[in-house]
Amino acid sequence: MSEQRRERLLEALEAQSVDVYIATHTADIRWLTGFAGVFDEEQAHVALILRDGVGACGDSGNGAHAGGCLFTDMRYSAALRELDVRGDWRILDERRPRWPYLAETLVELLKAAGNGSKKAKPLVIGIDNDLRLDWYRALEKALHEQELFNCQLTEMEDLLVGLRAIKTADEVALLKAAQAITDAAFTHIQGFLKPGLTEKEVATELEFFMRRAGATGAAFPSIVASGPFSANPHHVPGQRVLQRGEIVLMDFGARLDDYCSDMTRTLMLGEATEQFRAMHSATLSAQEAVMEMLKPGVEGQEAQKVAEDVIAKHGFAGKLIHSLGHGVGIAIHELPLLAPKITTKLEVGQVVTVEPGVYLEGVGGVRIEDFGLITEDGFEDFTQSSRYKIVV
Repeated sequence: MSEQRRERLLEALEAQSVDVYIATHTADIRWLTGFAGVFDEEQAHVALILRDGVGACGDSGNGAHAGGCLFTDMRYSAALRELDVRGDWRILDERRPRWPYLAETLVELLKAAGNGSKKAKPLVIGIDNDLRLDWYRALEKALHEQELFNCQLTEMEDLLVGLRAIKTADEVALLKAAQAITDAAFTHIQGFLKPGLTEKEVATELEFFMRRAGATGAAFPSIVASGPFSANPHHVPGQRVLQRGEIVLMDFGARLDDYCSDMTRTLMLGEATEQFRAMHSATLSAQEAVMEMLKPGVEGQEAQKVAEDVIAKHGFAGKLIHSLGHGVGIAIHELPLLAPKITTKLEVGQVVTVEPGVYLEGVGGVRIEDFGLITEDGFEDFTQSSRYKIVV
């Protein structure tokens, strides 16, 4: 765990009078530990963090102080220990049921710190507000079996997601590097597109190119939607054949050292129709208007309204059928959100997408998506691919 991230978490726990935090989401644990290239999609890890003065996770084995306990299994432990060169984490990988092991370790750490298992003041244990129900029940049972009766499980909404929303300079550099690969993939795919290819073939080529260019993988399953299917924002690429005179919408991104990029471009395969030009112009104008107004203090719902108003002025009222944007980081969807009813204000250091769209059922859709950083002065766009090209 980097010292900066540890301090931010401990400050948040102190502010909410929480003694212990249990993190279960892999993206949160990746952020806390800083370990790159180890975690996959499997939810196989739990992190235990104790607030200063409550206890510590003990000696990590090399004389350094451990900032947290990471419960994992033997499939990952060798790689985790190799990366934990500073000894920030106590890696616990015994072949034992996770929650009894965690509860036993917690009692051990409290006793070592002189807190014991019975305290006048309840031990407040923070958990994810969306912790799996079976895990919650197993944790409750394990704490009871350890006679840790005087404790209180409290749900904490978006604690680590909120901390992750403010990106460091190192994180910004990774996001920009991931986007550079994505930009290169868009340049490549323009020379690859032609009538007769299937949507799935185009999606596969995008992902192969990004891997060949250095990505560790795709940030998410690539969307390639052609013809009327482009009106479905989350269309799954299939065997539909691309045809001349039709729309091709591509939403894709690279993953690099666990950090994501996200971009959408919409082209016409062949000569652009007047209707397509009007849809594209409305979408582009909305995106530019939003990127111009983004800055610290702007509410998510304000940005959404600007986009909807611009699109309506172009004659497509009600045709932006999804939220305008989302944060990007270790996960492809993070905080902050640009969406209706979101009153949370943007902050310096947050990264967000701007992705308006116009969708006409039975005809097709246009979406243009960039992402970038909220700075003191406004919005820094990471995306370098042209937003103006409409024909391939």
